[in-house]
Amino acid sequence: MELMRFLPVRALPLPGEARYLFSFDFDDTLFTLGGTAGERRSFFRLMRALRARYGVLWGINTGRDPVYLREGLMDMFQDDPEAFAPDFTVTMERNVHLADAEGRLMPGVCWNDACAVAHDSLFSRYGRMLEELMEHLEKQFSGLELQRQQHDAFSLVVNDARGLDAVSGVIHGTVAPYEEIVTQRAGPYLRFSHRDYNKGTALAFVASRFGIPHAHAAIFGDGHNDLDAMRNLPEAFRCCPSNAADEVKAMVASGPGYISPQARTMGVLDGLVNGALPHFGMRTDVLKAAERKRGADEPLTE
Repeated sequence: MELMRFLPVRALPLPGEARYLFSFDFDDTLFTLGGTAGERRSFFRLMRALRARYGVLWGINTGRDPVYLREGLMDMFQDDPEAFAPDFTVTMERNVHLADAEGRLMPGVCWNDACAVAHDSLFSRYGRMLEELMEHLEKQFSGLELQRQQHDAFSLVVNDARGLDAVSGVIHGTVAPYEEIVTQRAGPYLRFSHRDYNKGTALAFVASRFGIPHAHAAIFGDGHNDLDAMRNLPEAFRCCPSNAADEVKAMVASGPGYISPQARTMGVLDGLVNGALPHFGMRTDVLKAAERKRGADEPLTE
């Protein structure tokens, strides 16, 4: 958990008045593996402009663990002198880090401690049942190359979307009587978790720490685990890229929201320009300043 302090860049000082909170899923939403440096520069320049003009804070809300997220952020910050760290991160869909006065991402102690206690209690009571379930899944779905994650005892990787649907069906049928147990799903990953700790409840905690109302939050995501954030903050603006799961698109379409016709990072940039800014009544001239810094021949969206 302490590893998030040791990023090569730090968060910017808080604006005079923090008014908005933009939350981004990481993989296949904000971050595109093999994406261009120009996309990343566009994001950071736009977020700098929105921070200065409108008091927008930003953060990453992901299923990655802190070590894996740090690796991804190192790639995202690479060769970009204008990059800056987020104001918050949520990792493993539940653990919170908040930027301190020096811009270092530090554990949100009260939230993380309560989260750890809840999960320790959950797995001590139901660990044997979950272990037997996972052994059963490994046998029943041996052809799917189902794997356990090394650093997370109660999580699985299934590199087959249809296979993961079948695995999820068996899991839900088994854990349904246990109201405290839920599963978090993102891409090929599936994690057992406590029902009170997810992307939505963690984001609500972050918003409360910054004193930002849910109606001034924006949630960008593409996967099933992003649904918790959208459900728990129904007043927030929602946005997804074109590669989002159908269930996420349906949630975004129920509004207020914007479904981008573009994928991944470009979908985020498009969602900011054509979705979030108009929704919050933010003037588009903030984009012109960002474009001037970037160069007139490189528009923010294509």
